[in-house]
Amino acid sequence: MKEALEMVKTQLGPDAIILSARDNNKSFGLVGEGSVEITAAVSEETLQKKKFAESRLREQDRVRFNNSTARQQKELIHKMVEKHVQKNTAPAPITQRRYIDIEDESETRVRNAAQRALNAFQEQDEIFSRGNNTAPRKPAAPAPAPVKAAPAPRPVVAAESPEVIALKNEIASLKQVITQFQQMPQTFTGSHPGADYGINYDLSFVFEKLTKAGMAPEIAAEILTTAQETLPALKLKNKSLVEAYVARHVLDNTKIAQNPTQGKIHCFVGPAGSGKTSALIKMASQMVVREGKKIALFTTDTFKVGAADQMKIYAQILNVPFSVIRTQNDWTNLMRYLANVDCVLVDYTGLSLKSNEEIQMLKSLLPPAALNPNIHLTLSTNAKDGDATELGRRYSVLGYKDVIFTSLDESTQHGTIYNFMKRFDVPLHSFGIGPRVPEDFEFATKERLLDLIFRITKFKQQDSEAV
Repeated sequence: MKEALEMVKTQLGPDAIILSARDNNKSFGLVGEGSVEITAAVSEETLQKKKFAESRLREQDRVRFNNSTARQQKELIHKMVEKHVQKNTAPAPITQRRYIDIEDESETRVRNAAQRALNAFQEQDEIFSRGNNTAPRKPAAPAPAPVKAAPAPRPVVAAESPEVIALKNEIASLKQVITQFQQMPQTFTGSHPGADYGINYDLSFVFEKLTKAGMAPEIAAEILTTAQETLPALKLKNKSLVEAYVARHVLDNTKIAQNPTQGKIHCFVGPAGSGKTSALIKMASQMVVREGKKIALFTTDTFKVGAADQMKIYAQILNVPFSVIRTQNDWTNLMRYLANVDCVLVDYTGLSLKSNEEIQMLKSLLPPAALNPNIHLTLSTNAKDGDATELGRRYSVLGYKDVIFTSLDESTQHGTIYNFMKRFDVPLHSFGIGPRVPEDFEFATKERLLDLIFRITKFKQQDSEAV
């Protein structure tokens, strides 16, 4: 420690301040001994003074200087610096005026300022007279003290020089550039996901995760805004805690159809290619094989070639009654023979419902209201979020009670399921998750929807494969 302090005094001088001192008990390196660490500081001015004093000393005197005490070093440095400053400072000039003639300093300052102001006013008058083609005035003699107040200057109407005109044009162009810049949208690189919706930066990762899963930005923002208002600011920085809150919010706000197989008549409607027939057959197989129910299969699709024959083959495989509905009157005749049937599943033609004729035709084939049918809207998760919303609006004229989503295995945008449920306030009925019958079919649950949005199962599978 003594050697370290001597080094500080030698290198930084006697005015160095010890900031910290630490004795490292552990050895330094593999076979080294313990070490001492000292942190010291000194101002640049003080260090320069020390170097200046050392540069003026001879070699033997410099050794004696370094070995002397700190007090002696400070006195010597101070003397050498003061001697150098006095030697290089010019002596003050001796005044030629008598002491009685020396005026007060403040009065002199005021008089000089007043004289400069008067000269400036006279120069402006001269410029004004030149602008009116008159001879320039001679500069007035200095006014005796005390100086009276000068008259207010008259406005200058002289012609502007080319330099002034160029400066004004440049200033006008800069103002125009600033105005255009203010009107442009300020989308800088620092803008994080969700910033446009007022989402905190700490929640931007969840916002990005939800939108990548297909959830609409405004719906994701609504969830995260609630999180911002509910959770303390410190907890918002905990990613796991935020994800848990969002997961709980999704679970609490997901609607699931209660008793999805309850009711005698189940109608499957939806656009072409949405998977209505596959969903119907999978649900029928579930009810026959696993629940042991007696069912019947109907179809109204007489437009698509082979649709009725395909449904008839499925009915033969399941060994259940089959019939074709062509008018609403057929319902009265058929229901007489189906008194002992637990459920009737009806497949409808895939229509976009763009015209009023299609709407009226589809309504004419629906069961009478007295039979209290359960109408299930069937949509594919491959459909765009905007298309699914438009189809939901069009089919709302039929009064569907819930929604079925198919082709879950072909899509990664499962957030559209939550979007649709929130926008139309309808429960989820079931999911079609693959081509196999009846395995790739399951009734909807809140946990399954959460699993699809956060991709929990997939991540778990990847972790298990890695292990």
